Amino acid sequence: MSTLALVAMLAAVGALTFLFRYAMIGLFARRTLPRWLHSLCRHIAPASFAALAASELFIHAGEVAFALAAPKPWAALVAAVVAWRTGNVLATIAVGMAALYLFKAVL
Repeated sequence: MSTLALVAMLAAVGALTFLFRYAMIGLFARRTLPRWLHSLCRHIAPASFAALAASELFIHAGEVAFALAAPKPWAALVAAVVAWRTGNVLATIAVGMAALYLFKAVL
């Protein structure tokens, strides 16, 4: 694929993504959402983050892998406990990264 074709493809995909997102904002900017839809929309961000985190933690080489010797799930568990107990984002990140490096050294 030539550089020009690649740049054109990236521009087209970017424009389509922008139009798709802007269309949703433009359609609902002056309207109030029904209560049931508003309550569902509150769960989009946490569900998206959970899907991204789960794919990073449990998918390796395109296959689901639940390995007890893998350091990432253990570090994520430690970070989740810290987040639950403290509610502090900085503490969660710091303890999670420290746990990841520790588990990488140990496991």
